[in-house]
Amino acid sequence: MANITKTYVERNATPRDDGKPAFYFDDEIKGFGVRVTSGAKTFIVDRKLNGKTIRVSIGRYPDWAVQAARDRAKELIVELDKGNDVRQQEKRRIDAAVTLQIAFDKFMSERQLKPRTQTDYRRYLGHYLSDWMGKAVATIDSDMVMARYRKIAKSSSGAAQASSVMRALRSVFNFAIATYGRAVIPENPVASLTAKRAWLRDKARTDHLRPHEIKPFVIAARALPNAAMGAYIEFILLTGARRTEAATLKWKHVDRKAGTLTLKETKNHTDRVLPITPRVAEILDAMSRLKIGEFVFGSRDKDGNPSHISEPRKAMAVLNAAADSAVTVHGLRRTFSTILESLDCPGIPLKSLLGHSLKGDVTTAHYTQITVERLRPWAERYERHILALIAAQEPAESTTNSEIA
Repeated sequence: MANITKTYVERNATPRDDGKPAFYFDDEIKGFGVRVTSGAKTFIVDRKLNGKTIRVSIGRYPDWAVQAARDRAKELIVELDKGNDVRQQEKRRIDAAVTLQIAFDKFMSERQLKPRTQTDYRRYLGHYLSDWMGKAVATIDSDMVMARYRKIAKSSSGAAQASSVMRALRSVFNFAIATYGRAVIPENPVASLTAKRAWLRDKARTDHLRPHEIKPFVIAARALPNAAMGAYIEFILLTGARRTEAATLKWKHVDRKAGTLTLKETKNHTDRVLPITPRVAEILDAMSRLKIGEFVFGSRDKDGNPSHISEPRKAMAVLNAAADSAVTVHGLRRTFSTILESLDCPGIPLKSLLGHSLKGDVTTAHYTQITVERLRPWAERYERHILALIAAQEPAESTTNSEIA
């Protein structure tokens, strides 16, 4: 027995040589002590409850000051002597302090999600709800959800993106309720959007680059300080790839000998093989000189580990300002489709290049195989058209009558 003080905890409360926890108890508050291992010193209370001795953890030193731990020990002992199982109370107290970040990390580690879904969820919460990640989950209510939903919907992101964000948040809350219980999180605040019939319908987006916007847009992309980001955006414009398909393209799926690349993370879960056109080949060459890890459009995550391009939003804002345009990343895919159709590309090659399903047509779905060589002429024709727009000279200003005179 000893008097548990700051000095005692720091100097005398030492771990055992055999690696087992060592226990030191206070001579004033019966049952109050400190559990010591090689990695931590934790304040505890050992007390009888219904005839059985139980142990309740208070917290680690120095996160908990000695006096604060002593005061908390007295409170716990009073409750235990009344017959109250404070372990459940402590669990609820700890769970009530769980932040959205903690709940989200646990959700991502325990749920079996496809890589594309993981990327989307991290983007939704990391971008649109970043200021909520440090908040206790229990403090996020339906009013906050409604206000944020409407704010996102009114922004350039639109109602569809706002709904995607809230569906992701709803999944995290359902998981948190199942994990921590309704005593901590009584209800899913996102459910109020359904109860109030507040989900918004978003009109189908039609944004795309107009011909005169393409040159300044691409020139600005090539001038971005982050060369991989600029190349990634131009690659999407030239191939019509979805943002995740392009971001997760790996070097092992690039076949320079065959002149093809294979997109793996596709929306319809089937590989899509695309021809490598001349300008795309130049982009691949540039990326090989900047190679970071296994991804073509390599980057580094917050810990410095090799990863891939993830969030082009800021870059897109710079490019839109340069081109006086208002296009989204997916709008580049619409640009690809719109221009290719204007070049009289038949429907089946167009669908194949975009990765749209051909299941509606028995012939194309079960008999005719659309090879990459069937697609190559159209991909090259589209690229030549884009490069011609980029290379075109600006029209000279018209001469006035006074200048002629």
